[in-house]
Amino acid sequence: MNKSVSVIGGGIAGLSSAVFLANKGFRVTLIDASPKFGGRVYSFFDKASGFQIDNGQHILASWYKNTFDYLKLIGTFDKLSFQKQLEVVFADEYGSRYSLKASRLPPPLHLAGGIMGYKALGLADKLAIVRLVNRIKKNKYSESDLKSANTDKLFELSTQTDKAINYFWKPFIIAVFNAEPSNTSAYLFANMIRMGFIEKGGSELVLPNGFLSDIFVEPAIEYLKQKKAEVILNKSVSGFKFNNDSISSIILVDNTEIKTDFYVSAVPFFNFRSLLGESYSKYFSSLNELHSSPIVNIHLKFDKDISHIFTSSFIGLLGTSSQWVFKVTNDQVCVVISSAGEIAEKSKEYITDLAVGELKICIPELIGFKVTASRVIKEMRATFVPDKESLRNRPAAKTSLANLFLAGDWIDTGLPATIEGAVKSARSCVNEIEKQLAIS
Repeated sequence: MNKSVSVIGGGIAGLSSAVFLANKGFRVTLIDASPKFGGRVYSFFDKASGFQIDNGQHILASWYKNTFDYLKLIGTFDKLSFQKQLEVVFADEYGSRYSLKASRLPPPLHLAGGIMGYKALGLADKLAIVRLVNRIKKNKYSESDLKSANTDKLFELSTQTDKAINYFWKPFIIAVFNAEPSNTSAYLFANMIRMGFIEKGGSELVLPNGFLSDIFVEPAIEYLKQKKAEVILNKSVSGFKFNNDSISSIILVDNTEIKTDFYVSAVPFFNFRSLLGESYSKYFSSLNELHSSPIVNIHLKFDKDISHIFTSSFIGLLGTSSQWVFKVTNDQVCVVISSAGEIAEKSKEYITDLAVGELKICIPELIGFKVTASRVIKEMRATFVPDKESLRNRPAAKTSLANLFLAGDWIDTGLPATIEGAVKSARSCVNEIEKQLAIS
């Protein structure tokens, strides 16, 4: 294989695109404007607080096939910890703890068994959840109905109780979609229910066993170097040169011109416009209809060992603005606020006080523990909003420009903005490029 490909953007979509292409024998050039690769899956040492930080916290799922293939290629698949069966611990605003643990029955009965043992809910709440899952399993809602509605409409049609929504559905939806039910496509939601709760082997959670850069990023760069790929940091792409309906080259900010046979743009949708210039409205105007949703991560270091309090790797928080808390080390946690909305606009001091206060309300064992260091990371445009309008505006991997392909968790993968969505988009790019070569 002598064909060459430029990949623009070194987040997980760009990294996995480059790795999959290099594995297929393409000559790859990977370019990123940042001084580091990884996007939302990079780690760094924070000098001010004195601890190692993951830019964002990520839970994987057992149906992340493309992600697992990527990690196997770069040699870090063994750094994942797989649950044997779904189990999530929750703590509510009254200081009570609950366990949602799936039974060993086959899907979807395993979920029904877990819900029946989930003591945060009453019987009416549990029956409402089972009713909705059963309707999705039996295809009671048509595809057109699902595509024309957001998930709050499904809740209304299936008469979900307030507690079922707030203590079961919303933690799941906000974690997976980074959006409220009213801004989450019913079609995407139903797909996630099928993949995660109904299909066999899809519901178990998978956690990275270590910092993200050590698992997703650095080994990928080493792999690419072994494959003789060219890896370029600190160089942004100022634009494309066009030749009719194809790309002839890309121009870097220092006026370096790079010519390859194919081009993969793996930059976020809100940055993509600058690459196209005047051609953007001709080819990609629908991207104007995509919108962003923020995520805030609050990293906290305590003055004492917390391992006896955090007996699981993460805890869901109920009835609070904070939704999840991850144990990073024996004295360090990360609190996550997804779909952060107005909270993301607040000062970092306000956000830290909010997170610490809610943490101690839900987990009163932390009262008396002092926070010795903190770091707030705001991702103001972390993901796209996956509402019903987004379905018709997410582009395919193959574009109308003959040799330009798109990768990113925002393209039309059928998935929300997850690591798996990003890696699946990368694989789609490779498949489309190979298909085009086969035809020519």
